[in-house]
Amino acid sequence: MSEHLVAVAEITKLARLLGITDPTELDFLTDLPPAAIREYRERVTDRLFDRDAKRLKGIATASKIVPVGISSKIAERAFGPLLCAAVASAVEPQRAVDIAKALGSTFLAECAVQLDPRRTAAIIAAVPPKMVTDVARELLSHGDHITMGRFVHVITEPALRAAAPAMSDTDLLRIAFFLEDKTAIDNVLHVVADRVPGVIRAAHDHQMWAEGIDLLDSIAPHNHAWIGDIIAALGGDALDALITAVAELDTWSTLLPITGAMSHDSLRLFAERPTIHTDTVLAAIITATADNDLWSQALPLVDALPDTTKPTLAARFGDLTREQLLAAILTASRGDNIHTLVDLALAADQAGRTRVLALIDDMDGIEEFLTALTADTPDTVWQALIQVRDDIPARLQTLLAERALELGRDDDAGELAPLGTTAN
Repeated sequence: MSEHLVAVAEITKLARLLGITDPTELDFLTDLPPAAIREYRERVTDRLFDRDAKRLKGIATASKIVPVGISSKIAERAFGPLLCAAVASAVEPQRAVDIAKALGSTFLAECAVQLDPRRTAAIIAAVPPKMVTDVARELLSHGDHITMGRFVHVITEPALRAAAPAMSDTDLLRIAFFLEDKTAIDNVLHVVADRVPGVIRAAHDHQMWAEGIDLLDSIAPHNHAWIGDIIAALGGDALDALITAVAELDTWSTLLPITGAMSHDSLRLFAERPTIHTDTVLAAIITATADNDLWSQALPLVDALPDTTKPTLAARFGDLTREQLLAAILTASRGDNIHTLVDLALAADQAGRTRVLALIDDMDGIEEFLTALTADTPDTVWQALIQVRDDIPARLQTLLAERALELGRDDDAGELAPLGTTAN
């Protein structure tokens, strides 16, 4: 995932904490690691809440002897949202909820803006679904997706289900972008499964692909396939917009695991888009695949792309480092895409092709490569190997000929056997 997108979300939350209305004033922080920005935000929060910890604890203790109705009046009329948020973490969760029940949703929403979910998770988890829904409506009426995102991971599933109808598809997308705990996204998707197509469509309709890509990066692998098929079903214009956004944000490492899990028909729809056929995009795909070792996810897409893209892909493939090429060969050998890799390697110019073939000849795991050539390997792979046999090192030629014999491909074995030898 692009570090830039994560940094943007963190900077936006930091700006809220510091009372800065325009988050772009903090754009100078975008080059910092997102984790560092988050750590700073949490330290600032701790400083704000801990500076009067002893006094706040005393207030919380005193509230125990005051009836709930009076405590709620004091909270709203004397303390205000900021002080209430500061005191909340020192109050027993059920009592805090009882006090909150006597307060209006507008005041509760103002308090929620100031709360620290690390300190008040137990309280938020105990809030009834209706109250969560009322506060959510109030926050969303002010366009406050940041506060919503900060608390999703501590809200119970019944409360999420109750509040979800109050959120538009665009709201859901924005809230997901600001999630404090990204691992919560899969639970949210489970709760609003029927809304996911609309959420992805909202990314296109409202030019929010940055948020959409962040969502794709956050989901667990077991959700990649059905989300990928939803994306493919959006149509050509949406796919082109997504490809363009991914290229601009350099987030192929996020999209390739999604395309790798798509159904055959969905992947075909994606691969036929002209937007992905440009030399710049194709080069970026190979680079991202190699840099992030995503060969098992990327090779299905490479296989689905039209033959006209192969020379560009092959040229980039041939320029990879020895370690990257080995990773590609081993991954293809252990999966179902050995034919794709062979096509890619043999489509390179002679120098690149010779380099890859020499690497295969010298690799420690050459048995895996040979074993990956099976009875189901397309004839075109064997014919391609025969066409470039003059570039294949003698040992590799012999091994390929022997493998062809094992598979009953006697004619191919004879064609592949080095000059002066006979395939046995």
